Amino acid sequence: MIVAAILAALAVPSAVRAQDRVDTVRTKVDTIIISSTGRSADKKHVHLDFDIPFYHKVQKNDGYRTIVGNAGIGSVFSDSKAPLDFSPQNSLEFWLYALSSHTKGHSTLSYGPGISFRNLALTGCGAMNMSDNGAISIGSYPEGTSPKVSRLTVFSVNLPLLYSCSFGGGFGFTVGPVVNLNASSSIVNKYTVDGDVQKDKFKNVHCNIITVDAMFQLNLKYFSIYAKYSPMNLMDKKYWPEFTTWTFGIAPF
Repeated sequence: MIVAAILAALAVPSAVRAQDRVDTVRTKVDTIIISSTGRSADKKHVHLDFDIPFYHKVQKNDGYRTIVGNAGIGSVFSDSKAPLDFSPQNSLEFWLYALSSHTKGHSTLSYGPGISFRNLALTGCGAMNMSDNGAISIGSYPEGTSPKVSRLTVFSVNLPLLYSCSFGGGFGFTVGPVVNLNASSSIVNKYTVDGDVQKDKFKNVHCNIITVDAMFQLNLKYFSIYAKYSPMNLMDKKYWPEFTTWTFGIAPF
């Protein structure tokens, strides 16, 4: 009996140590399983323990992203009066921006370079002409010709700085200034003589070098509707009558 009791006493610690080793092995196995599967011990709360590229960015911004137009086309309206009377249906603007955007929550700040063309066509049969001293006058086409169009074209390099607010689902609005570096301007008068199209062109027709526009966009799910107000005179008033413009159009992407 004494021998049996001694053997039993020696066996108990061995069994405890063996059980501890089993528990330790199970714990290590569980740890390996948790790390390899990326799942927590509680199956009700699953999360990723490793980083998937762009996962957090997409998760954070989903539902808040706003489509800010990077290109647009619109019709230009002016407050010019006869004889310098521009036709909205024949006056167009086209712009293309390469925007960089930074989003935080519902707000996005976009900026970058761009280019634009503004084409303003006269109403009626008047023609823009430039005198030797550079002054612009509204006269007539050469005698015996059939008028087609008299158009002012201004090419600009743009620097927009736009703030956008998202309502979710791609809807929101964008507002901000657009600085224009007006690089070149010209006038083209087109007419026909005996059925042949002829044109007179005047270059460097005195646009102001720097102007600033105010832009507003209503951002819809797949495109934007925009309005742009140009409170500054696009052309140098030393040579041109004063006028300002509004533009209304769409930004399809």
